[in-house]
Amino acid sequence: MAGLIETEPVLAGKLIRLANSVLFGGGRERADEAYSAVLRLGVKMVLDLVYAVEIPKAFKKLRGFDHMSFWKHSFAVGFLSRTLSMKFLKDKEDREISYLAGLLHDMGILVFHHLLEKEYRDFLERIETDPRPLQELEEKQFGIGHAELGACFIERWWPVSDLLVRGVRGHHAGLPSSGFPEDLVQLVAIANALANSNGILNGVVHPLPPAVSSETWMRRLEFSPDDYEILTGKIEELVQTAEMLLD
Repeated sequence: MAGLIETEPVLAGKLIRLANSVLFGGGRERADEAYSAVLRLGVKMVLDLVYAVEIPKAFKKLRGFDHMSFWKHSFAVGFLSRTLSMKFLKDKEDREISYLAGLLHDMGILVFHHLLEKEYRDFLERIETDPRPLQELEEKQFGIGHAELGACFIERWWPVSDLLVRGVRGHHAGLPSSGFPEDLVQLVAIANALANSNGILNGVVHPLPPAVSSETWMRRLEFSPDDYEILTGKIEELVQTAEMLLD
């Protein structure tokens, strides 16, 4: 794997920088080549980060769309999904695909922009102050919401598991009535809400539901104040990491 990564110097450089970042255990002996970066990060993490680096390149930048905010939010939801999966999900497959499900959860917004660039841009301008959920307004205007559109796009074009597609499709299905997520769908929904609560938004200017307070999250997810502070601190570090990945 390290040999393949080294054939792409830009990708190799970003992975080495990530391996040396605080978020991924930097501060120990420095990784100075792809092989040592893979050893530090682990194969699964490297694959997840390759997706994070390469997927944004598949979509051209569009006028009037905040790509940086979109991908910061996506990276944050991916990171939170993976972190929470270690605590709450028993199924190994759910845990393994949690990062990618979080990373891709808003893919339908990009698909809307690329299929209906002017129409979707005009639509977003019209609903900037509309308090109704974005999904509801999309379904009324286009007959489909971005969660369903993204799931259909991923299912059609990318060889991923049905579990991942369900995670993308259901990320606006509502938070679980109790604190703990019971499956990947609920976990991605919680990760999305957590990112929004911490001000890491997806670039769409539209009213959000009232943010859940930190105290409520700690109680529902059974995090101690120290654990929650560590988690939110990592989110801030992740935002800086996202800027580096998108550089």
